[in-house]
Amino acid sequence: MYKASLPFNLRLLNMAGKSLRLFGLRGASLKPRSLMKRARRSTNLNDFGPDDFKEGLTCLCDALESEANLTPFGRMVAQAELLHVLENRLKLIHAFKVNRELSGSPILRPLIITGPPQSGTTMLHDLLAQDPDNRVPKTWEMRYPFPPPRTESYFSDSRIGKVERELKNTQRLMPDLKKLYPMGAQRPQECVSISAMNFMAMSFNVSYRVPSYQRWLSHDANFRGAYNIHYQFLQYLQWRHKAERWVLMSPSHLWHLDKLLQRYPDAMVVQVHRDPLKSVSALSNLTYTLRSVSSDAVDIRDIARQQAELVSEGLTRNRELREARLRTREPILDLHYSDITDNPLAAVDKIYRHFSLPLTKNAREAMTTWLGQHDYEQLDRHRYLFTATGLRLEEERKRFKPYQERFNIAQERL
Repeated sequence: MYKASLPFNLRLLNMAGKSLRLFGLRGASLKPRSLMKRARRSTNLNDFGPDDFKEGLTCLCDALESEANLTPFGRMVAQAELLHVLENRLKLIHAFKVNRELSGSPILRPLIITGPPQSGTTMLHDLLAQDPDNRVPKTWEMRYPFPPPRTESYFSDSRIGKVERELKNTQRLMPDLKKLYPMGAQRPQECVSISAMNFMAMSFNVSYRVPSYQRWLSHDANFRGAYNIHYQFLQYLQWRHKAERWVLMSPSHLWHLDKLLQRYPDAMVVQVHRDPLKSVSALSNLTYTLRSVSSDAVDIRDIARQQAELVSEGLTRNRELREARLRTREPILDLHYSDITDNPLAAVDKIYRHFSLPLTKNAREAMTTWLGQHDYEQLDRHRYLFTATGLRLEEERKRFKPYQERFNIAQERL
């Protein structure tokens, strides 16, 4: 398992913070009202839009306080993340208030990739991003979307360098993170960070131990508002830089495929499948690494139990939904992990044929060049030892058997 390596000054900060706790001092505030006040003050904006984000924010803050075992530095990290999300929400709502034309730009036939973690979705997203007709949300514009990206400066925007510097700092804290997840300011980014603006994102559960928040997210959260702001954010990003279609990716869509298709009824959905125990091992390892930045009480077995339950829940919900409600309407193309890794360009051809999309010679050549420059196998080579999770193999095989049989998914060597 990889763990964050905190510099000496941050270790000192955590030790000092533990001493202050003895005197009742908690450090960085994680109170919703305080965070909202600070976000308003820093942006000089007041309107957060619909109030449906407040329940998620409150639930998340409560979980961070009572369950996450945050260090003093971890509290600072969490506070900074929540403030950034709130500030971006304020700016997005403001943009739609002062630019009425934004609402008149529809999102038509987005191509949306989903699948369990480490199933080849990132590789597929990277490949499809090489087609100039495809518009992907890139890391830098997801992190700093205001002002809107513009075509004339899209590849030279100063925010690209800013995000690259931030990513280098992240790699100093977690030097092995690049072995777990590809990073880069100009790489395609998962759209889970968009739904974070409604405080409905699984990424919070990966970065912090917040089981009560994740239970709320899985069972009680109304994702209609999250997908509404998702739609608005895409409208905003394409305002000054548009392409033929959006290509999006996030495993979280598995859990809420019905709400996704309600908001994007003409979506072209690609669902990728892989042995779910590989996904559980990968997600557990990534979670262990990310949580170790903000907490010194990280338990891989506790993480694996939670993530196995979460992945099982998502795949079961997805399977049942597809068997019941989507039986007569199949907007979904199923691919297997081996389809993508064994012959990625053939997988791309299959997607374009299935949805009747033109694949130009230039796009195919760009994809071929990209494949020659990037080693995706190294991301699958190191790390996912199922034995480290403490899970019982036979029990987990039984748990995931209905999903594997429904989609004809082979068991892999663990």
